[in-house]
Amino acid sequence: MSKSVAIYMEGGGPPGEGRALLRTGMLAFLKPVVDAVRGKSRWRVIACGGRHQAYDAFVDALLNEPEVFNVLLVDSEDPVITVSPWTHLRNRKDDGWTQPPGSDDSQCQMMVVCMEAWFLADPAGMKRHYGGNFDTGALPAANLAETRTTTDINDVLKQATRNTKAKEYQKIRDGAKLLEKVDPAEVRKHCKWCERLFRTLGTAIGVVV
Repeated sequence: MSKSVAIYMEGGGPPGEGRALLRTGMLAFLKPVVDAVRGKSRWRVIACGGRHQAYDAFVDALLNEPEVFNVLLVDSEDPVITVSPWTHLRNRKDDGWTQPPGSDDSQCQMMVVCMEAWFLADPAGMKRHYGGNFDTGALPAANLAETRTTTDINDVLKQATRNTKAKEYQKIRDGAKLLEKVDPAEVRKHCKWCERLFRTLGTAIGVVV
């Protein structure tokens, strides 16, 4: 069982409040895992801004903290993945990342295609955040969340939020808060890559979640 877990994730914008909010939101979303070993394992979520910064920070952590179960968490950017996570990221033109020595597939985790897909998997959670004028009818079926492209997701979020007080979805303003509002059980049920993340973390700390 790992005594320490560190998740290096993309997102949060430049150093400052946005990254702090994302860390808080992700820890809230991962609460079923965190609570299972409270006081037994140390948990850290490190919001790194860009995806390349997240990868670099993850590689550094493998070298400097090999005793920690270090995890890279980035958007897949593509809805269809037919190879291992590391192969997917190596083959992506804008990434081209090699699997760092000492890491395995379990340490490469992806939000498919992006974090916002998790929100689509729980329309009720989104409505809790945006209020009564949020148009859940504009969203695809929850079980299709991971099959949408980033463009598709941005389009449906724009349509679903246009009559709300917020007027639109903004990643820095709304993303972290939505992580606290959506039900991780619902997201896991509809998003197999999110389920993979929870199961991997549970295995690392020796619990079933």
